[in-house]
Amino acid sequence: MNRRLFICSAIAMTSPPVQAIAADQRMVDAGELYQLTGSGHGDNRAVYMPDGNRIVFASMRTGKSQLWSIHPDGNALSRLHQSNANDFGRVATYLDGTHISFSSDRDGRNAIYVLDMASGNLTRVSDLQWWSFGPTWSSTNLIAYFSRKGGNKLNIWTVSPDGSNTCQMTNRPGESRQPWWSSDGKRIAYSANAGTNGFQIWTCGPNGEDPTRINNRGDWQQPFWSPDGRRLAVSARSGTAHFKIMTIDVDSGDVRLIRQPPLVDNVHPAWSPDGKHIVFTSGMGHNSYLSQFSFA
Repeated sequence: MNRRLFICSAIAMTSPPVQAIAADQRMVDAGELYQLTGSGHGDNRAVYMPDGNRIVFASMRTGKSQLWSIHPDGNALSRLHQSNANDFGRVATYLDGTHISFSSDRDGRNAIYVLDMASGNLTRVSDLQWWSFGPTWSSTNLIAYFSRKGGNKLNIWTVSPDGSNTCQMTNRPGESRQPWWSSDGKRIAYSANAGTNGFQIWTCGPNGEDPTRINNRGDWQQPFWSPDGRRLAVSARSGTAHFKIMTIDVDSGDVRLIRQPPLVDNVHPAWSPDGKHIVFTSGMGHNSYLSQFSFA
Protein backbone atom coordinates (compact mmCIF):
# COMPACT_ATOMS: atom_id res chain seq x y z
CA MET A 1 0.00 0.00 0.00
CA ASN A 2 1.08 3.57 -0.60
CA ARG A 3 1.84 5.05 2.82
CA ARG A 4 2.44 8.75 3.44
CA LEU A 5 2.76 10.37 6.85
CA PHE A 6 1.49 13.88 7.46
CA ILE A 7 2.15 15.26 10.93
CA CYS A 8 -0.22 17.91 12.28
CA SER A 9 2.26 19.69 14.52
CA ALA A 10 1.96 23.41 13.86
CA ILE A 11 -1.06 25.43 14.98
CA ALA A 12 -2.47 27.53 12.16
CA MET A 13 -5.16 29.91 13.39
CA THR A 14 -7.50 31.50 10.84
CA SER A 15 -9.65 33.12 13.54
CA PRO A 16 -9.54 33.53 17.35
CA PRO A 17 -10.36 30.22 19.08
CA VAL A 18 -13.66 29.85 20.89
CA GLN A 19 -13.37 30.75 24.56
CA ALA A 20 -14.98 28.88 27.44
CA ILE A 21 -18.43 30.32 28.10
CA ALA A 22 -21.03 28.47 30.15
CA ALA A 23 -23.50 26.76 27.85
CA ASP A 24 -26.51 28.29 29.58
CA GLN A 25 -25.21 31.74 28.62
CA ARG A 26 -25.16 31.03 24.89
CA MET A 27 -27.79 31.97 22.31
CA VAL A 28 -30.32 29.20 21.64
CA ASP A 29 -31.44 28.73 18.03
CA ALA A 30 -35.18 28.79 17.42
CA GLY A 31 -36.77 25.51 16.38
CA GLU A 32 -38.56 22.37 17.49
CA LEU A 33 -37.26 19.38 19.43
CA TYR A 34 -38.57 15.85 18.74
CA GLN A 35 -37.87 12.48 20.34
CA LEU A 36 -37.48 9.99 17.49
CA THR A 37 -37.03 6.72 19.39
CA GLY A 38 -37.89 5.45 22.85
CA SER A 39 -35.32 4.98 25.58
CA GLY A 40 -34.15 1.56 26.70
CA HIS A 41 -32.71 0.33 23.38
CA GLY A 42 -29.31 2.02 23.37
CA ASP A 43 -30.02 3.90 20.12
CA ASN A 44 -26.96 5.99 19.24
CA ARG A 45 -24.65 7.59 16.64
CA ALA A 46 -27.25 8.48 14.02
CA VAL A 47 -26.60 9.99 10.58
CA TYR A 48 -28.84 10.86 7.62
CA MET A 49 -28.61 8.97 4.36
CA PRO A 50 -27.53 11.23 1.45
CA ASP A 51 -31.12 11.74 0.21
CA GLY A 52 -32.27 12.74 3.72
CA ASN A 53 -35.14 10.22 3.64
CA ARG A 54 -33.73 7.89 6.27
CA ILE A 55 -31.70 8.13 9.45
CA VAL A 56 -29.24 5.31 10.05
CA PHE A 57 -28.09 4.49 13.58
CA ALA A 58 -26.75 1.77 15.85
CA SER A 59 -29.01 0.10 18.42
CA MET A 60 -28.77 -2.56 21.11
CA ARG A 61 -32.42 -3.61 20.70
CA THR A 62 -31.41 -7.13 19.59
CA GLY A 63 -28.82 -7.59 22.34
CA LYS A 64 -25.95 -6.66 20.03
CA SER A 65 -25.05 -3.38 18.40
CA GLN A 66 -26.76 -3.55 15.01
CA LEU A 67 -27.52 -1.06 12.23
CA TRP A 68 -31.08 0.23 11.93
CA SER A 69 -32.88 2.97 10.04
CA ILE A 70 -35.88 5.19 10.68
CA HIS A 71 -37.64 7.95 8.76
CA PRO A 72 -36.97 11.50 9.99
CA ASP A 73 -40.60 11.65 11.20
CA GLY A 74 -39.93 8.74 13.58
CA ASN A 75 -41.82 6.13 11.53
CA ALA A 76 -40.78 3.02 9.56
CA LEU A 77 -38.21 1.61 11.95
CA SER A 78 -36.36 -1.27 10.26
CA ARG A 79 -33.12 -3.23 10.39
CA LEU A 80 -30.64 -1.86 7.86
CA HIS A 81 -28.14 -4.72 8.01
CA GLN A 82 -28.21 -8.01 9.87
CA SER A 83 -25.13 -9.77 11.19
CA ASN A 84 -23.95 -11.97 14.05
CA ALA A 85 -21.41 -9.35 15.11
CA ASN A 86 -21.49 -5.97 16.80
CA ASP A 87 -21.78 -3.36 14.04
CA PHE A 88 -21.33 0.23 15.16
CA GLY A 89 -22.27 3.75 13.99
CA ARG A 90 -21.61 6.40 12.97
CA VAL A 91 -22.31 4.92 9.57
CA ALA A 92 -20.53 6.66 6.69
CA THR A 93 -22.29 6.65 3.33
CA TYR A 94 -21.10 6.96 -0.24
CA LEU A 95 -22.62 9.90 -2.14
CA ASP A 96 -25.35 7.88 -3.85
CA GLY A 97 -26.13 5.71 -0.81
CA THR A 98 -25.21 2.47 -2.60
CA HIS A 99 -22.37 1.70 -0.19
CA ILE A 100 -21.91 2.32 3.51
CA SER A 101 -18.92 2.09 5.82
CA PHE A 102 -19.03 1.19 9.50
CA SER A 103 -16.94 -0.38 12.24
CA SER A 104 -17.52 -3.97 13.35
CA ASP A 105 -15.96 -6.67 15.52
CA ARG A 106 -17.00 -9.46 13.11
CA ASP A 107 -13.39 -10.60 12.59
CA GLY A 108 -12.48 -10.54 16.27
CA ARG A 109 -11.39 -6.91 16.65
CA ASN A 110 -12.99 -3.61 15.71
CA ALA A 111 -12.15 -2.73 12.11
CA ILE A 112 -13.58 -0.61 9.29
CA TYR A 113 -15.72 -2.24 6.59
CA VAL A 114 -17.41 -1.16 3.36
CA LEU A 115 -20.76 -2.78 2.52
CA ASP A 116 -22.29 -2.91 -0.97
CA MET A 117 -25.97 -2.45 -0.11
CA ALA A 118 -27.24 -4.25 -3.23
CA SER A 119 -25.02 -7.32 -3.25
CA GLY A 120 -24.21 -7.58 0.44
CA ASN A 121 -20.49 -7.86 -0.36
CA LEU A 122 -18.33 -6.68 2.52
CA THR A 123 -14.73 -5.40 2.30
CA ARG A 124 -12.49 -4.78 5.32
CA VAL A 125 -10.40 -1.65 4.67
CA SER A 126 -8.42 -1.25 7.93
CA ASP A 127 -5.63 -3.30 9.49
CA LEU A 128 -7.23 -5.99 11.69
CA GLN A 129 -4.18 -5.98 13.97
CA TRP A 130 -5.20 -2.56 15.28
CA TRP A 131 -8.50 -1.43 16.82
CA SER A 132 -10.21 1.05 14.44
CA PHE A 133 -13.50 2.96 14.68
CA GLY A 134 -15.64 5.81 13.37
CA PRO A 135 -15.40 6.02 9.55
CA THR A 136 -16.40 9.06 7.50
CA TRP A 137 -16.66 9.06 3.67
CA SER A 138 -15.65 12.12 1.64
CA SER A 139 -17.15 13.45 -1.58
CA THR A 140 -13.75 12.75 -3.14
CA ASN A 141 -14.21 9.02 -2.33
CA LEU A 142 -11.81 8.77 0.59
CA ILE A 143 -12.62 7.16 3.95
CA ALA A 144 -11.16 8.50 7.19
CA TYR A 145 -11.29 6.76 10.57
CA PHE A 146 -9.41 6.68 13.86
CA SER A 147 -7.19 3.84 15.03
CA ARG A 148 -4.63 2.75 17.61
CA LYS A 149 -2.24 2.16 14.76
CA GLY A 150 0.68 4.52 14.23
CA GLY A 151 1.84 5.43 17.75
CA ASN A 152 0.11 7.66 20.30
CA LYS A 153 -3.20 6.50 21.75
CA LEU A 154 -5.35 7.24 18.69
CA ASN A 155 -4.55 8.57 15.22
CA ILE A 156 -6.64 9.44 12.18
CA TRP A 157 -6.03 7.50 8.97
CA THR A 158 -7.42 7.68 5.46
CA VAL A 159 -7.95 4.83 3.01
CA SER A 160 -9.56 4.22 -0.38
CA PRO A 161 -12.84 2.24 -0.33
CA ASP A 162 -11.05 -0.85 -1.70
CA GLY A 163 -8.54 -0.83 1.18
CA SER A 164 -5.63 0.67 -0.79
CA ASN A 165 -3.69 3.92 -0.32
CA THR A 166 -3.60 3.90 3.47
CA CYS A 167 -2.31 7.17 4.91
CA GLN A 168 -1.75 8.32 8.49
CA MET A 169 -3.24 11.81 8.73
CA THR A 170 -2.37 12.81 12.32
CA ASN A 171 0.53 12.05 14.63
CA ARG A 172 -0.18 14.13 17.73
CA PRO A 173 0.37 13.12 21.37
CA GLY A 174 -2.67 11.57 23.04
CA GLU A 175 -5.84 10.99 21.02
CA SER A 176 -6.95 12.33 17.65
CA ARG A 177 -10.39 10.91 16.89
CA GLN A 178 -13.97 11.34 15.59
CA PRO A 179 -13.14 12.74 12.12
CA TRP A 180 -15.82 14.06 9.79
CA TRP A 181 -15.39 15.39 6.23
CA SER A 182 -16.78 18.68 5.00
CA SER A 183 -19.23 18.24 2.13
CA ASP A 184 -16.69 19.41 -0.47
CA GLY A 185 -14.03 17.00 0.81
CA LYS A 186 -11.51 19.80 1.32
CA ARG A 187 -11.43 19.85 5.14
CA ILE A 188 -11.81 17.31 7.89
CA ALA A 189 -12.82 18.15 11.47
CA TYR A 190 -11.78 16.03 14.42
CA SER A 191 -11.29 16.17 18.19
CA ALA A 192 -7.87 15.91 19.84
CA ASN A 193 -6.61 16.16 23.41
CA ALA A 194 -2.82 16.51 22.98
CA GLY A 195 -2.38 14.07 25.85
CA THR A 196 -4.55 16.08 28.28
CA ASN A 197 -8.01 15.38 29.73
CA GLY A 198 -9.87 17.91 27.56
CA PHE A 199 -10.64 17.58 23.85
CA GLN A 200 -10.53 20.48 21.40
CA ILE A 201 -11.88 20.72 17.85
CA TRP A 202 -9.40 20.89 14.98
CA THR A 203 -9.69 20.99 11.20
CA CYS A 204 -7.09 20.16 8.56
CA GLY A 205 -6.78 19.39 4.86
CA PRO A 206 -7.25 15.95 3.26
CA ASN A 207 -3.63 15.00 3.91
CA GLY A 208 -3.38 16.49 7.40
CA GLU A 209 -2.02 19.81 6.16
CA ASP A 210 -2.99 23.25 7.53
CA PRO A 211 -4.12 22.14 11.03
CA THR A 212 -6.39 24.73 12.63
CA ARG A 213 -7.65 24.67 16.21
CA ILE A 214 -11.24 25.90 16.54
CA ASN A 215 -11.47 26.25 20.34
CA ASN A 216 -9.03 26.24 23.23
CA ARG A 217 -10.94 25.48 26.43
CA GLY A 218 -13.60 23.11 27.72
CA ASP A 219 -14.24 19.61 26.40
CA TRP A 220 -15.48 19.66 22.77
CA GLN A 221 -15.98 16.46 20.81
CA GLN A 222 -17.67 14.72 17.85
CA PRO A 223 -17.62 17.52 15.23
CA PHE A 224 -19.97 17.28 12.23
CA TRP A 225 -19.96 19.80 9.35
CA SER A 226 -23.05 21.65 8.23
CA PRO A 227 -23.79 21.07 4.52
CA ASP A 228 -22.60 24.59 3.61
CA GLY A 229 -19.30 24.09 5.47
CA ARG A 230 -19.80 27.20 7.60
CA ARG A 231 -20.62 25.63 10.97
CA LEU A 232 -19.74 22.57 12.99
CA ALA A 233 -22.16 20.79 15.29
CA VAL A 234 -20.34 19.41 18.34
CA SER A 235 -21.01 17.79 21.69
CA ALA A 236 -19.39 20.01 24.31
CA ARG A 237 -19.11 20.40 28.04
CA SER A 238 -18.23 23.99 28.87
CA GLY A 239 -19.23 25.10 32.34
CA THR A 240 -21.99 22.46 32.57
CA ALA A 241 -22.32 19.00 34.13
CA HIS A 242 -23.63 17.39 30.94
CA PHE A 243 -22.56 17.42 27.31
CA LYS A 244 -24.71 19.67 25.16
CA ILE A 245 -25.09 20.03 21.39
CA MET A 246 -23.67 23.34 20.15
CA THR A 247 -22.89 24.77 16.73
CA ILE A 248 -19.77 26.80 15.95
CA ASP A 249 -19.16 29.19 13.07
CA VAL A 250 -15.67 28.15 11.95
CA ASP A 251 -14.75 31.67 10.80
CA SER A 252 -16.29 33.98 13.42
CA GLY A 253 -16.26 31.61 16.39
CA ASP A 254 -19.97 32.29 17.07
CA VAL A 255 -21.33 29.46 19.28
CA ARG A 256 -25.00 28.63 19.72
CA LEU A 257 -27.09 25.99 21.44
CA ILE A 258 -29.98 24.02 20.00
CA ARG A 259 -32.98 22.86 21.99
CA GLN A 260 -32.25 19.50 23.61
CA PRO A 261 -33.35 17.32 26.53
CA PRO A 262 -32.13 18.68 29.90
CA LEU A 263 -30.22 16.84 32.63
CA VAL A 264 -28.76 14.20 30.28
CA ASP A 265 -25.72 14.02 28.04
CA ASN A 266 -26.53 14.95 24.43
CA VAL A 267 -23.87 13.64 22.05
CA HIS A 268 -23.02 12.62 18.46
CA PRO A 269 -24.79 15.37 16.46
CA ALA A 270 -25.30 14.93 12.71
CA TRP A 271 -26.67 17.51 10.26
CA SER A 272 -29.30 16.61 7.66
CA PRO A 273 -28.26 17.05 3.99
CA ASP A 274 -30.54 20.10 3.62
CA GLY A 275 -29.18 21.73 6.79
CA LYS A 276 -32.63 22.00 8.39
CA HIS A 277 -32.22 19.37 11.12
CA ILE A 278 -29.71 17.91 13.55
CA VAL A 279 -30.15 14.38 14.91
CA PHE A 280 -28.28 13.35 18.06
CA THR A 281 -28.11 10.86 20.93
CA SER A 282 -29.71 11.76 24.26
CA GLY A 283 -28.72 9.82 27.38
CA MET A 284 -26.06 7.15 27.69
CA GLY A 285 -25.79 3.38 27.48
CA HIS A 286 -28.96 1.30 27.20
CA ASN A 287 -31.07 4.33 28.18
CA SER A 288 -30.00 6.39 25.17
CA TYR A 289 -32.44 7.43 22.44
CA LEU A 290 -32.48 9.59 19.32
CA SER A 291 -33.55 13.23 19.36
CA GLN A 292 -33.96 15.57 16.41
CA PHE A 293 -33.86 19.38 16.37
CA SER A 294 -35.50 21.17 13.44
CA PHE A 295 -34.43 24.77 12.82
CA ALA A 296 -37.23 27.34 12.58
